[in-house]
Amino acid sequence: MRCPRFLRALSPCFVAALAVLLLPLHAPLVQAQSLKITSGGTATLSGNIGGGVTTQSGRDRLIVTVAGFGEVGPNNPSAYVCLRQPVMIRASVPSTVRVAVTAESFGPGPAQIGKQDIGVGFVNLAPSGPNADLSTTTIVPTWASDPCTAPKNPDGVPQFAGTLAGVGTTVPGTAAIVSTGPISLRGSFNSESNAALVDLRLAIAPQAFRAGDFSLTLTLSLTSP
Repeated sequence: MRCPRFLRALSPCFVAALAVLLLPLHAPLVQAQSLKITSGGTATLSGNIGGGVTTQSGRDRLIVTVAGFGEVGPNNPSAYVCLRQPVMIRASVPSTVRVAVTAESFGPGPAQIGKQDIGVGFVNLAPSGPNADLSTTTIVPTWASDPCTAPKNPDGVPQFAGTLAGVGTTVPGTAAIVSTGPISLRGSFNSESNAALVDLRLAIAPQAFRAGDFSLTLTLSLTSP
C-alpha cells in the first residue's frame, strides 16, 4: 500500500501542536501561569519506501509536520516505518501534554489499515538544561514505550503498548505526559535551558493490508489543571 498520493492537502500523518496560555485576569498579584509546547527539532522518517517528511517547523516553533509513510505493505521489508518528532515543553505551573486525533480518513473493511495499526509513544524524556526540573514529570505508562521497537506476535502483527485507537478525538485529548509541578524554574520562555525534551514516535509495521490510502491529523495540547 502506498500513501504518498492519497490526498493533495494532507499526508498520512499531520502533527500539529496547540499551546494554551492561561492568565489570571482577576488576580494581579498572582504570578501568570505560562505554558508553551513547540518543536524540539528536526522530524525524521525511517524504514520508509517512498513518502517522507514534506513539511516541518524549526526548533522552538509551533509544531506543523506533514509526513507520508510511503509503502506499508509486504513490499517494504522494514520492521517498522517510524516517524520521530522532537517536542519541547515549558511550563511554570503543573501541566499535562494531551494527544487527540482530530481528523481521520481510513478505508472500510477489516483488512484496511486503521488507527489500531499505528503505534504511538513518547520516549527520551530529558531536561534541556539546568533550569528544567523533571522530578515531577512522568509519561503515562500506556504511552511510555517506543512503538518503533515493539515486539510482534508469530503472525508479524505488532504488539503496541499504545495506539491511535486509544487516543481521544477532540481537543484537548488523552493525557500522555503529566507534570504535577513546574518544569521551567527560571529564565524566559525562549530559553534553551528550562524545557523538557521528549520524542513523539509513530510507527507502522508493514504487512498485508488491503491497498488504499489513509490520512489523519494528530494534535498535541499543553494544558494546566
